[in-house]
Amino acid sequence: MEDMNKTEREEEKKKKRGFLAFIGVKNTRLFGLILAFLITVIGLSTSTYAWFTSNYTVSVQQIDVHVSSGSGIQISTDAEHWKSMITQDDILNHKYTGAVNQIPSSTDQINPVSTVKAAYADATAKTEGLHMYKGTIVNDVNDGTPYLDTTSETDGSNTNYVAFDLFLKLDFKSTEGPKQVYFTSGTGIVAGNPNTHIEYAGRMGFVINGNAASSSDLDTLRNLKGHTAVKIFEPNYDVHTENGLANGRDNYGVTGRSSSGNSTPAQYYGVKAEFAYNPNDSTNYPGTILGSHDSNKFAEVVPDYYTTAANSNTFNFMELPVGVTKMRVYMWIEGQDIDCENTASGGQVSFNLGFTLESD
Repeated sequence: MEDMNKTEREEEKKKKRGFLAFIGVKNTRLFGLILAFLITVIGLSTSTYAWFTSNYTVSVQQIDVHVSSGSGIQISTDAEHWKSMITQDDILNHKYTGAVNQIPSSTDQINPVSTVKAAYADATAKTEGLHMYKGTIVNDVNDGTPYLDTTSETDGSNTNYVAFDLFLKLDFKSTEGPKQVYFTSGTGIVAGNPNTHIEYAGRMGFVINGNAASSSDLDTLRNLKGHTAVKIFEPNYDVHTENGLANGRDNYGVTGRSSSGNSTPAQYYGVKAEFAYNPNDSTNYPGTILGSHDSNKFAEVVPDYYTTAANSNTFNFMELPVGVTKMRVYMWIEGQDIDCENTASGGQVSFNLGFTLESD
């Protein structure tokens, strides 16, 4: 019995050391990031706690960005130079004056963020976009209960997600009316190496900022602002890891889901405001995510598009008018997703994005 107690004490010490590593030690891991419209992006390294309770961060080892479009659609980062393929260099160095584009570099660290399906309008910005919030788990000093702190992220001043302006041009006669645009079959988020299935928590977002005739001057096209739609895409909705299921059950109250074959996305509530840990306020604790969240802090996010992990078909994006449409594109790891938990950190993922006028 004494030996057994000694073993138990040793295990407890290990747990405490792991917890201390979570609250105070920066853990960095290299991973590859590829964006492609092929956009290939973010890797992350995660016990069953939300938001990477170990405060794990990861460093981007490599970024290779390729954006492409199918027949009938041209794309551009500046509304002037039109292509069927856009590179990382185009996004970062050949953007129009005033554009705020960001892709994490090899020295950056990536953390999960969260948002809701609502655009913000910065009076000084050229584009309306999504308001991102970085989350940090803070443990109560009395009982260790994890609470969520959030801080606002500003495009261009952080490295926790990808964001850039993109112009799509449909060169048809105006009398032909709007065209149905589809995502290509390869659009989605896939695992890299190592594969921790952090891709299950990935998201893409699109803020449509308006449309103008192709003959419009550059200032008109570049200053299109005033969102007409905000769309969220959740790939891999039908699959979860066992740790993700445990995280959903224990921390979010999400039950009734399986590791595969789920017919709808898991319910989740995105962060919509900055707030700090308050021991007298349980509404910012992820464990009550589905029950008692303050609507001033969180909002349910229902994705506009969602695909299975095995999807191999084109699927509807939206109907776009003939001419030039300006949109802002976001790619991130959603901290409020049940698969965003400690065992999933340290992995690699690729975000692949493509547009076409042809459906399967």
